[in-house]
Amino acid sequence: MSLNVLREDIKRQMPRRWRSGDVYAPHDLGSVEASKWKTIQRRPEKDVFDMLGTHPIKHYKNLKMMSEFVTDTGRIKGSRETGLRPRNQRRVAKAVRRAIGIGLMPSVYIHPEIQATKLNISRHGY
Repeated sequence: MSLNVLREDIKRQMPRRWRSGDVYAPHDLGSVEASKWKTIQRRPEKDVFDMLGTHPIKHYKNLKMMSEFVTDTGRIKGSRETGLRPRNQRRVAKAVRRAIGIGLMPSVYIHPEIQATKLNISRHGY
């Protein structure tokens, strides 16, 4: 394959980034063009717990770790978001439910220190 053909293939796979001042035609907003610019979300390649060599259920007391697998509304994130393999996803879900059931972890409320670390705010608020 020539270099130009490779460039065109790569260019088609890249997502379209609209910037202010871009000029476009009506057919640019159609479904055919939109399918060319579809973004592909990639999940992590390796399971975090396999890399650490630990069992997720042993970490049910670690609120910082468990809060990474829970959404802001208190729902357990799916394996597409976490990148865990099915077995570890079930174990994490069990650990989160255990922490909530024991009362270590709130089901919806996020502790201010954990929220501050997510927002990169210091402990003193400035």
